[in-house]
Amino acid sequence: MSATLPPIELASPVERLSLVDEVERVQTGAFQSHSLPGHLLHIVTAGAVSQWSEGRPEIFGPGCVVWYHDNELVRGRIVRAPWRFLTINFHAPSIPPPPDDHRVLRANTTTVRLGQELLTIWRDCALAPLDRQLRCHGLLCELLRQLLACVDVRVAPTAPAQVWWRIEKRLRARLEEPLRLDTLRRLSGLSVRSLIRACKAATGEPPMKRLREIRLSFARGLVQHSDLPLTEVAFRVGYARPQEFSRDYRRRFGRAPRDDRRQPPSYRELERPGPSAGR
Repeated sequence: MSATLPPIELASPVERLSLVDEVERVQTGAFQSHSLPGHLLHIVTAGAVSQWSEGRPEIFGPGCVVWYHDNELVRGRIVRAPWRFLTINFHAPSIPPPPDDHRVLRANTTTVRLGQELLTIWRDCALAPLDRQLRCHGLLCELLRQLLACVDVRVAPTAPAQVWWRIEKRLRARLEEPLRLDTLRRLSGLSVRSLIRACKAATGEPPMKRLREIRLSFARGLVQHSDLPLTEVAFRVGYARPQEFSRDYRRRFGRAPRDDRRQPPSYRELERPGPSAGR
């Protein structure tokens, strides 16, 4: 007599599939961009890129999958064009991204095939809505199962830069709080001098300037990709006064939040790196 197995909870960890597309960059050169809110996968099928993202220097080409999470700032250089990749943006709060030093994964032929099939179904508007939704969901879940099975979790090194990236991960979960340097010191358990040294080793910036960059980067994702009132966006990233938020936002991105929401830049476009991008 076989044992009775417990029921399987069928609630999906993937709450929303927001975007599936294929992107091609035809010119070499430097670029700067921000990933989209949620999880973002790039399955590279052509070209080669050297980039820097959240403390991770990365070089990748065809056969690689790059996993971004929640508005990461990306600076890099396309070293071989055309650079072509499948891009998949989805929201799954219960799925953690791979460890910081394992965000570039190797894609086997099955991974690439699943990504291409997902793109085909995503674009097929002739399918019945429910059929299209279920097929996209099934392909994405199988793609994630394949990728997460390949993640090799190891203990990260404890160099000053790595210390800061672990601190920053905690900060990203508390952006609504009025964090100050002394608060960061208590959270990290480091002296102010060690905290500054770790942040500069990782980012080239002092902690409070880096925190402002994180807040504004996350805010831009909410401005461009959500319907939240702008006052609520300001509060969610730690600004008690919306006027200060609007001022800092304009200084950082060249236009006010309201204007950025009316005419957001296409995710297909890459910003040119600013003066501080040469790290």
